[in-house]
Amino acid sequence: MSNRFRRLMAVTAAALLFSTVFSTSVQAQTRSQGDAANAPAAVDVMLLRPAGFVSLVVGTGLFLALSPIVLVTRPHEIGTPFKQLVVRPAKYLWVDPLGGH
Repeated sequence: MSNRFRRLMAVTAAALLFSTVFSTSVQAQTRSQGDAANAPAAVDVMLLRPAGFVSLVVGTGLFLALSPIVLVTRPHEIGTPFKQLVVRPAKYLWVDPLGGH
């Protein structure tokens, strides 16, 4: 490798290292613990809600495909996959407030 390339890689690695160290300390000072888990409303509307809709559609399809197996093997536990695959994404889409995740 050339000397110039090695020097460029070293400077880039050092800059990335320092930027991550300083950015985490700045974020820790400006955000409280409760706010750190919440996404901005714009991100929630543009990215997370459509992903929630896709997970609802996929989860409903998986539940419909797997429900006969669950009904045959464990009929008393049919609510468990229904809650995980259908109810949780539906609650996220229509019940949870914007920016709550």
